[in-house]
Amino acid sequence: MKHRFVTGIMLAIFGILLCDQSQAQMARNPKLSSQDQALAQSQSREAGGATADLVYAARLDVVLKGSYDSLVVIYSTRVKEGKEFYGFVYRNDKRFPLVLDKDGRALKQGDAYYRIGLRHLETGSPILRLMGSFSDQSKREMVRTLDFQFDGNEFALIGQSAFPLPK
Repeated sequence: MKHRFVTGIMLAIFGILLCDQSQAQMARNPKLSSQDQALAQSQSREAGGATADLVYAARLDVVLKGSYDSLVVIYSTRVKEGKEFYGFVYRNDKRFPLVLDKDGRALKQGDAYYRIGLRHLETGSPILRLMGSFSDQSKREMVRTLDFQFDGNEFALIGQSAFPLPK
């Protein structure tokens, strides 16, 4: 009798954890606060519609070193061919999109989210690097890097490159 009771409680706890996990972002970020998680989730739904899925969010100092007032949000939407990835920086109640192409995507069509990075410079705003993975014609795993920098009005794309993923 005790065994069934304990098993029932464990199943209930496991079910709650699974339900809670469905609201989380796809790529795990343990340093993200629950308030930022909720804000990123709501902003990605507002920007991408009801089918938008939060992929990754992080609070970073992408405008001024040491000032963690920006929430970087990457989300995806489902399309016939798979997923398309979009991104923005949420700062001072405003969304600053990370735009690669005329359709507003942050990654090229067919790319998958890989990670983000940040490089501080001696002068000027830091460089926010968005990385996506894809396979080239020879089926090698590649990484595409897209560098964005805040110019006072927007996060402008200042450079991009691609290289093979290390084995």
